[in-house]
Amino acid sequence: MLMRLAVKSLLQRKLAVTLIVLAMSLSLATLLLTRSLSSELRSSFSNSISGTDLIVAARSHPLQVLLYSVFRMGTPTQAMSAARWHETDQLPQTAWTFPVVLGDSHQGYAVLGTNDDYFRHFRYGRRQALQLSSALPAITLQQPHFAEPLHVFIGATVARERGYRPGDQLHLSHGTHGHSFMPHTEVDFVVAGILQPTGTPVDRSLHVHLQALAALHNPQQALRLANATWQDLPAADAISALFVGLTSRPLLFQVQNYLNQPHQEPVSAVIPGVALSEFWQLLGNAEQVLQALSLLMLITSLLGSMAMLQVTVAGRRQEITLLRMIGARPLYLFILLETEVLLLISASWLLAVAGAAATQWLAQPLLAEHHGLLIEPLLSLDGSGLYAGLSIALALLAGLLPALSAYRLSLAAQH
Repeated sequence: MLMRLAVKSLLQRKLAVTLIVLAMSLSLATLLLTRSLSSELRSSFSNSISGTDLIVAARSHPLQVLLYSVFRMGTPTQAMSAARWHETDQLPQTAWTFPVVLGDSHQGYAVLGTNDDYFRHFRYGRRQALQLSSALPAITLQQPHFAEPLHVFIGATVARERGYRPGDQLHLSHGTHGHSFMPHTEVDFVVAGILQPTGTPVDRSLHVHLQALAALHNPQQALRLANATWQDLPAADAISALFVGLTSRPLLFQVQNYLNQPHQEPVSAVIPGVALSEFWQLLGNAEQVLQALSLLMLITSLLGSMAMLQVTVAGRRQEITLLRMIGARPLYLFILLETEVLLLISASWLLAVAGAAATQWLAQPLLAEHHGLLIEPLLSLDGSGLYAGLSIALALLAGLLPALSAYRLSLAAQH
């Protein structure tokens, strides 16, 4: 009876109740999405690289090295010499290395200069290797490799958005992202293969051989690059970063300390996992601000519901008098008002979960297609129990004043 009375009472004020539920559900949905998407994005960023022990680059902040070498965000301030690369490669603790050269682009997509070791040793997610979805007949799908100097392997997003297929030709430009300039129209690169989707920055990158990239930036050699063989290409004299795998994981800090020591060419040896943790610490402040704003929105909407209930209490004098006449006690009316508040917050939670789940489900393909971020389409409710308890407590507090007013009004009606 109590629940039915509360429902019928709320249905008498459909417009006001609808607006209050919408306001509370919006703030709750923002809370849920903030937590769920931050967790998914953290996982997506962490999956961008795995199995690499160190990233070595010219002396810079570790976070900057991680951003430009893995996520293609920004550009290196200076290059690392090939001699330093080979010195690191010859360390007894080193199992493998592969270089990356940045600074060029194609229609806004990053161009990565590297060699065949990149395809042998680069891993993402759960140590997954890069695979080809399609390629020229001379390229095996199981093991991508540069069969010719002008071969280019493109990410899945680049292929989809630009409509490229194996065998198509394209040009590179000096400069990165939207600031590319000096297009190298004198050299046609051939799409040798298209990589399978990874949900990482690889999807939005083009991969060429670093020796071809070095020749492309030499005016005299660039003119002969179209007919050049591997023997005609110069060795790269500088790289942007070096990815390093060690023979034994316990040697990690030993090798890092050795590389970071003073040297005539100082470098920064970065542990990817540590740099990622620092990255998320920086973004954690923004996440907390969003959660604080969502809580503020929730409190505001709860105050609105309290005001609505408070205003209606005076107009419900006849209803309260009638309830008192049929035997309802003042405490019963107090509980009735609090039940109405609980119904409001319950409806808001149901709408919030449905809205947040639908938003994440719709955002999943868009984030993968336009930003190369792979998230789960299902909403994560981990940790939402705390917010549910907090919102219910706040709702009961917000309903306390109108409930007390109804209680006093029932006592007055009794006398």
